[in-house]
Amino acid sequence: MKEVELIQGCKKQDRKTQKLLYEKYSVRYFGVCKRYMKDVEAAEDVLVKGFLKIFDNINSFENKGSFEGWMQRIMVNECLMELRKKQDFTIYLESSNIQPQKDATVLESLYEQDVLKLLEFLPIGCRTVFNLYVIEGFKHNEIAEKLNITEGTSKSQLNLAKEKLKVLLENYGITKYKSS
Repeated sequence: MKEVELIQGCKKQDRKTQKLLYEKYSVRYFGVCKRYMKDVEAAEDVLVKGFLKIFDNINSFENKGSFEGWMQRIMVNECLMELRKKQDFTIYLESSNIQPQKDATVLESLYEQDVLKLLEFLPIGCRTVFNLYVIEGFKHNEIAEKLNITEGTSKSQLNLAKEKLKVLLENYGITKYKSS
């Protein structure tokens, strides 16, 4: 079934079409949820909540842009809302004294799956900022607004995430790849 047909069926609240949409995209968006949530169960819960929100709000999708991008924004926002419920970002994030570095350090040439696996070892604040900045493409001012933190805190958390990832990579014997 084509994407347009899936959207139309979901707008009519057809359960079979909703199931097809879920089956088509659940693996992809589970990966998105897993990047933000600490464990599999939490990621699964957010995934289900995200799809329910997609089904509830599908009439607001007007075919102006990517449907997958629209769904991904819903999933990311659901993850952020769940994280906010579980803990106070502001306290954790504001407590960092690390200043952002001016030069890039690592991550430029790592394989995506290596980074995604290592993200699970980062503290929640660092991981969230890293996901939003590096993977989702948000700017620091947007991250600050979403998480109710300062831009400086967003930058310092990104730097802290990179530094922690660098240490993790070094602990596993992975060094920065050299360009030839």
